[in-house]
Amino acid sequence: MTGAPQIHPAQQALPMPAAPRSTSADAIGRSGGDAHWEAEVRARIALSLLAEPGDSKVGAEVGRKGPERVAAELERTRLPARSASPLAEAVATQLERAAALGARCLLPGYPGWPTQLDDLGDAKPFLLWVTGESVRLDLVRSVSIVGARACSPYGRMQAETIAAELALFGWTVVSGGAYGIDAAAHQGALAVGGRTVLVSAGGVDKPYPRAHEHLFRRVQHSGAVVSECPLGAPPARHRFLTRNRLIAALSRGTIVVEAALKSGARSTAAAAARISRHVMAVPGPVDSDLSTGCHDLIRNQQAILVGGTSDVLEVVTPLGESSALSTVGRSVLGWLVAKGPLDDVQLAADIGLPREELVPLLALLEGGGYLTRSRRGWQLTDEALTRFAKSR
Repeated sequence: MTGAPQIHPAQQALPMPAAPRSTSADAIGRSGGDAHWEAEVRARIALSLLAEPGDSKVGAEVGRKGPERVAAELERTRLPARSASPLAEAVATQLERAAALGARCLLPGYPGWPTQLDDLGDAKPFLLWVTGESVRLDLVRSVSIVGARACSPYGRMQAETIAAELALFGWTVVSGGAYGIDAAAHQGALAVGGRTVLVSAGGVDKPYPRAHEHLFRRVQHSGAVVSECPLGAPPARHRFLTRNRLIAALSRGTIVVEAALKSGARSTAAAAARISRHVMAVPGPVDSDLSTGCHDLIRNQQAILVGGTSDVLEVVTPLGESSALSTVGRSVLGWLVAKGPLDDVQLAADIGLPREELVPLLALLEGGGYLTRSRRGWQLTDEALTRFAKSR
């Protein structure tokens, strides 16, 4: 492989120790003594320092030759010959940062790797850094929610409500941690004690925007923050677009809630379509510039119109998967999340269901642990309320 000698921008941001130092096995997620594993971890960390995320040419080389050989080739062609092993020092620093942070390194083909990322082919990540909980099982049932940073109150409400209702039904919400719709999606899931995964455009230890540092911490406590970027790497403009392919690939489908005709959210939708994921869009007011992208996706049959969580679940739930709770049941939970305790008479009127049909359904939801009955009416269970209070 050829190319002008250069040091990757992410590597320039790393403090260089005088010499490589020993690291704990916890930093690379496996017990000590597995030489092959440790060699591949170091090689893939080197690749993440020498090549940009989503570099399909380097990814194809890795598929043909293996990560260790490609990392060695890139070190020879992309680093100044006069440098005294800066790459080894940078890799050692990454492992030390990971040990201090409690971050785990996931590799393709090894336990813990979200295998849906393999659908990206040669553009799949060289590795994933993860802080927080395990992600593989959480992402089996997950939906991405993306949209405008400068969202309207309508868009924020839609994102929060859909995320909260999905979380109540055991779905993980995936988004990018940005202002606007992203933040609303994470907060909606957190509000009901649900699971959410934040895909960062920089290192998992570099919250962006800085004002969302608290949101990053909350997500780590009830889900995970993941990134393919080196630890310590700040977000860069071009990495937001490459990051979007991960948001699309990690979930069963992507919902666009408010997007202009040209927006990052639409790039996520396009990435989802390329790998045969479901693409959904929430319609907005016909005169809203913030919804023109959603309307364009729907008009050109590039997205399915969804008016709420029930529509989303109909799209992403696989054929044959049990759906013990009906569409009406999901509507009941969603309404109570938004409105608080209601008696069965008021609830029946609000959702447009005859009371004699609603009462048996409420008993089913109560028996399933979703609802409890108080003097003020039906409401979420104590466990859900407690988790909500802790997440604030």
